[in-house]
Amino acid sequence: MDFLTRAYFLRSLPPFEANIRKQIFKTPKIYYHDSGLLHTILSIDSMDTLLGHTMRGESWEGFVIEQVISSIDKRWRASFYRTHKGAELDLVLEKGNYRIGIERKASTAPNVTK
Repeated sequence: MDFLTRAYFLRSLPPFEANIRKQIFKTPKIYYHDSGLLHTILSIDSMDTLLGHTMRGESWEGFVIEQVISSIDKRWRASFYRTHKGAELDLVLEKGNYRIGIERKASTAPNVTK
């Protein structure tokens, strides 16, 4: 997994945790750098196939995260946030005292979550 991350096939997004010791015990989220590669692996060859696929949301999440991270200053630290009850924020960006949360939805009628 480490090789694929260093070779820019995968992106490892660490969990957000104010306590650095707790970060060690939490599992990072893994995304493909190239959503086209993911689509090829999943045999998704058209927009209709993608829209009906069970991985549509994960594909969109990875694409959005990759676009945001690749377009910001490298001094921003990227992570994700998840509570024990399952509430989640897809991307947390930190730089100094600034924090920005980003949530994405692949839906025609998204609902606001906790």
